[in-house]
Amino acid sequence: MSLSLRCLLVSAALPALLACPAVAQEYECVMDAARIISLSARTPGVLEEVLVTKGQRVAKGEVIARTDGSMERAALKILETRAASTATIDQQTARLTFGQAQLDRAEQLAKQNAQSVVKVEELRYEVALATSQLQQAEADRTSALAEAERAKIAIENTNIRAPVAGVVTEVSLSAGEYVTADRHVVILAQTDPIHVDAFLPAEDFPLVRTGLAVTIHPELPAGSSIAGQVLSVDPLFDAASRTFGIRVALPNADNAIIGGQRCTLALGG
Repeated sequence: MSLSLRCLLVSAALPALLACPAVAQEYECVMDAARIISLSARTPGVLEEVLVTKGQRVAKGEVIARTDGSMERAALKILETRAASTATIDQQTARLTFGQAQLDRAEQLAKQNAQSVVKVEELRYEVALATSQLQQAEADRTSALAEAERAKIAIENTNIRAPVAGVVTEVSLSAGEYVTADRHVVILAQTDPIHVDAFLPAEDFPLVRTGLAVTIHPELPAGSSIAGQVLSVDPLFDAASRTFGIRVALPNADNAIIGGQRCTLALGG
């Protein structure tokens, strides 16, 4: 049983007889990046350029590499030209307007018995056909616009973007090499926040809860301390070591905290 828990139990039973020493127990911990992400291309292809180097910091959404998109760009030009044209719609609109005018005159003449019913029916058929063809032309243009948007997405998919802000820890491929979904181009470490992980003995489980204040003492800078709060507590013990894990997330927007180092953690602020 740990000293802190033993004191807690004894002092609860004999508050007037025993006073516990105010000794803050420290635990070994590790400070590391919140996530390590291997980035690859959405679609396979030849790398056109890699825009980052090892150790470079990147912002969320920044393009770090791109594959050859010449075919996609050529397809987009064709589809945008097709989508921009309204010639077929204009032609079918004019045809429908002319046919409707003829039908209106024929119906007026038919009321005066000056036009045959057969002719009126023929003109009605022409108007119905022209209406259908106009609707088809409009649908074709809508489809062309959608195809152009899909081509834009295909071009965007040639860009490999950073999903989070972080630092490049490895560049695996260079321009001219072929990349697939299972071959990463870059490994990115998310350094904001920094995660601090520690394993505590099972008997100290009652002392820890989410939101509990803690003090972190990193190796570097020597003698420094960082205040934080418990982010999560493992709900299960490790049967072999009789320990449980806790995690603290330290904001690191200014990159002042160095990841990948050991530390000690004390419960309480």
